[in-house]
Amino acid sequence: MWTWTDNYAWNPIGKELLMLDIALTSIFFYKTIFWLVTANLTVFGLMQLRKKKFKTAGIVIALTLSYHFTVGQVIDKKCAFHYYSVFHNQSVAEGYIARPIEEAGYEIGEILTEKIVDKEMKYRRYAILGLQKIDYQPATELMGQILFDNSELEIYRADAYETLKTFDNEKSNKLLGEFRKQANDTTENKVVELGEYFYENREK
Repeated sequence: MWTWTDNYAWNPIGKELLMLDIALTSIFFYKTIFWLVTANLTVFGLMQLRKKKFKTAGIVIALTLSYHFTVGQVIDKKCAFHYYSVFHNQSVAEGYIARPIEEAGYEIGEILTEKIVDKEMKYRRYAILGLQKIDYQPATELMGQILFDNSELEIYRADAYETLKTFDNEKSNKLLGEFRKQANDTTENKVVELGEYFYENREK
């Protein structure tokens, strides 16, 4: 199962393993309850259709859809925090680090955006990559700040460049245009070159 701790702890350490257990158990609990209710409502609705109780079936179907989309969003928000805990405490190979972000989806974007501000953040590059994968465009402004910040490492500025280019919205394109226009030293030109390279070779 995808909520097994072994999937995220290849080299487990005591505290990190405990935090993974707590986070994954919480995700499993929320998701299981949600899908059990959805499944039961669906089955009940189908049973009413078989009995030709169309009015009751219609009400149940409407209730199921309403539950799925409204409660589903609440569940996703609750799980986002726990997915971030998995992301932060995991010990896996490089190619799997961003996986909890992809599994969490759009709702984890706000948490990542807040954490990325910290230049000492663990797995910071993968958090920026994760924002690309979930297309969290509210992070456009933050990516612009990282790109223009001379105190940032070149690699992070290039990651921000790639992310802005991936977002491809009016604001991100404007920021990229301004940065390329003002890039008049070796460092900034290297950021542009590296960012373009990352973009062309990104996972699609």
